[in-house]
Amino acid sequence: MRPPRGYARTLLACLVVLVCGCGGGSGNPDYSDHEGLPPPDQKFEEPDPFQLGKDRLSVDVFYEGGRTETIKINGFRTHYFIFGGPELGRESFAQGISHDRLEAEESAKVTLVGTAFWGGGIVWDEPIDLSEWKKLFVSFKSSDRSFARFDLTLLYGDGDPRSVTLAPTNYGYVNDGQWHFLEIPLQDAIDRGLDPTQVRSPFIIGASGGLAGDELLIDNLYLTK
Repeated sequence: MRPPRGYARTLLACLVVLVCGCGGGSGNPDYSDHEGLPPPDQKFEEPDPFQLGKDRLSVDVFYEGGRTETIKINGFRTHYFIFGGPELGRESFAQGISHDRLEAEESAKVTLVGTAFWGGGIVWDEPIDLSEWKKLFVSFKSSDRSFARFDLTLLYGDGDPRSVTLAPTNYGYVNDGQWHFLEIPLQDAIDRGLDPTQVRSPFIIGASGGLAGDELLIDNLYLTK
């Protein structure tokens, strides 16, 4: 299940489906396949609600809550992509929404379609300085075996971007059908070579292989100082 060498560059070379800028120009993916709201008696508690006075950066996907800054996805220089390519013949996953969530009203639901690899995430055409931001938070939920192991990749640099890869399992993710709220120090990526002043992507997930129909939920993605 580990991605092949050069996986991040392979993904970038195979970008085919840009799904940002839909829904009235909101800059967010146009999710479909809505699920019903949870029963009224279902308990819901956000793990880390936004507090006034605390810096929080949204990267404009997988998060609906309060923030002090947002890097908007505009489809011109900042993008959200589902990866694919001619060798796949289609995008590598379908994306919808679920009301099984950790914050606000919905999470994103990734459903694999059975391609040789799957992946997607945020890509910026020009580097953005994230050196003031120290931690990345994100939540995942799955029990499907395709998501037992996958990678979180950050890109950096001018021109052809370089990549740093982290394993969500090192930060508390378990493929057990429960929500796991990950706190990832960006210093871990810096120690692996990331230049935080020249970030080209703060969030790409993917892996090789995967079974059609396997699902992963994603929610509560933001950075803090």
